[in-house]
Amino acid sequence: MTTSQPRQARAVERRALLLAAAARVFAQRGYADAQMDEIAAAANTSKGGLYFHFPTKEALIAAVIGRAGDTLQQRVRQAMRQAGADPVARADAALATLIETLSAHRSLARVLASETLGGSAVARERVASIEDEFVELIAHELRQALDSGQLSQLNGPLDPEITARAWVGMVQSTLSAWASGRVTAPIDRIYPELRRLLLRSVGVPMTPHSHAHASQTRSAKE
Repeated sequence: MTTSQPRQARAVERRALLLAAAARVFAQRGYADAQMDEIAAAANTSKGGLYFHFPTKEALIAAVIGRAGDTLQQRVRQAMRQAGADPVARADAALATLIETLSAHRSLARVLASETLGGSAVARERVASIEDEFVELIAHELRQALDSGQLSQLNGPLDPEITARAWVGMVQSTLSAWASGRVTAPIDRIYPELRRLLLRSVGVPMTPHSHAHASQTRSAKE
């Protein structure tokens, strides 16, 4: 190992610690009220050290959101692969994993909430981009389900993109309310209730089974 490799590893670790501290402060204070010196103190580093990695507060919130998006994409795509070829099961796994991952990283759930991002257009655009990616993932599975005849119990035509956006929006709104304390139901009760509504909306009968990866993300806490 060259001498530059340990330095690079330390830099990566330091950046991760800064992002975790920033997520906590942004979640507690909101973007507008959070201060860089407050974030530096939470990360047990100097303000100069924080600015070395992130020259502005907006660059920092963008990085926090980017990290959240990467984490969500990785875990959701893994869950969808594990769900097999059934497109309804894959869509189900995607949304369940979205909730599970953000419930294990509550500060990230709060950061992604619209009320936390006031004052940063860049942050809101990044969150909208993540939302669009998930809408397309779900819409693709709904198209596959339509093509395979799985949604034959529908009473009328279904637009996969509009339905996917409604699904993601329902999950996002409910999870945001949970993260801020406006929904007091335990997290393990939230998705089963949403799942019943979502599947019914596309004419899929409820089944007693649920996704097999329910505890996959619960050990990761921030």
